[in-house]
Amino acid sequence: MTNFLDICEKAIHGPIMSERDFDMKVFMPKLNELVRKYGIQYDRENPVPCDDQAADNLFQAALEFLASVGIYCQDTNRLIQFTKEEILDGIAKAPGQCHLGEGKDAKVFGMRKPDDQKIPWLHVGSGIVSTTEEMITNKIEAYASIPEVDSISIPALDSIRGIPVAAGSPVELYAAIRSVKIGRDALIRAGRPGLPICNLVATAASAVTTIAASAPQFGLRPTDGWLCGTVAENKLEYGTMNKIAYLLNWGANVGAETAPILGGYCGGPAGTAIVSTAYIMIGILALKGSYQLHFPVHFKYGCSTTRDVLWVVSASCQAASRNVPMPVIWLGYMAGGPNTKMYFYESAAWLLAATASGAPSVQTPHSAKAVKIDGFTPMECQFGVDMAKAAAKCDRQQANHLVKKLLEKYESQIDKAPSGDRYQDCYNVTTGKPSEAYVRLVKEVKEELSGMGTSFA
Repeated sequence: MTNFLDICEKAIHGPIMSERDFDMKVFMPKLNELVRKYGIQYDRENPVPCDDQAADNLFQAALEFLASVGIYCQDTNRLIQFTKEEILDGIAKAPGQCHLGEGKDAKVFGMRKPDDQKIPWLHVGSGIVSTTEEMITNKIEAYASIPEVDSISIPALDSIRGIPVAAGSPVELYAAIRSVKIGRDALIRAGRPGLPICNLVATAASAVTTIAASAPQFGLRPTDGWLCGTVAENKLEYGTMNKIAYLLNWGANVGAETAPILGGYCGGPAGTAIVSTAYIMIGILALKGSYQLHFPVHFKYGCSTTRDVLWVVSASCQAASRNVPMPVIWLGYMAGGPNTKMYFYESAAWLLAATASGAPSVQTPHSAKAVKIDGFTPMECQFGVDMAKAAAKCDRQQANHLVKKLLEKYESQIDKAPSGDRYQDCYNVTTGKPSEAYVRLVKEVKEELSGMGTSFA
């Protein structure tokens, strides 16, 4: 299996070309060719497909795509190339599990298959910006107080002592270190100090800040997880590679972060499904991930809950979970915001599609496209846990039926979705408790879902 220095060598000595030529003369033509060759077709009427042979066929298309196209290194303007044999060797030798957390919260994050009734690894929280330390503390304590939770993401600070956090500034470093301290203290307050944080370091925009804030004296442990992401599509830059080099030498968990964009260079649903599946292989081969965070999104709408993106999520999740032993946290971006019924309809649809398709893990679906400051609350986390457990009881056919019903409730509103409330609008900032109105709204949605056939028992 190729090691990380082999990747670095490929980035230095691979074929040279311009980024535009990679996009227009390599990536897009080959992708279109393979969509036709393998007959990959988007099925609008079945957002959660149920065809094992089609899933394996999609895997084969993705395998040929990665072997043909490779990865573009933006800093060297060269291709990082892999042979089909190298890819298959990497897949064969991947452990298929990741060790996260410490003490009583230490667990093994493993795999699931389509129609698997095993409850997925439950990852909650988000890196969505919060404006005060008090709100961050309350949120993290609430996340960790959900008994079923296996790992968390912590919010990013937008300022420290009133000074805005700017990428590459000294304030960014102070804020990144401070955010880790807040996170650890909140986990202690919840009685779960060993719970792993898996979106490190959310406040850090630059690689040097991530590396500096990760020093053990600031509270992080190799059993936490760091996100090291590609650039859309199929591109790597040295900042990410520097983080990976640091983490591998520490023996820490690398979270390979990937996000194919439907409507961009991937084209439509069929091409996006191929790239989405190939990214899971890239997570093993190039990013050397212990686990992966993966989130297909729509270029125009900025969310993951359009009918075509749900199909991409389901199809590529099935292809990967059947053929690539990588523990993947699947994440969705919702158009609707907190304290709106639309958010919960979208969240339910997305969790059904991913969970029934074999997602090893699902993260709390992010509200308001993850761009609303203070636009995330623990209520979405509790619903996500309850809904993921209910979704695990569904096979793909049952999930497909429910998802189509849910699409009828929100699909026409995607382009004008309500952005919802901020944390401080629907939670008591001092006590960290939700408003009665928000509790009632979620109860109403769960009653609707139960009436449609979802089992929360």
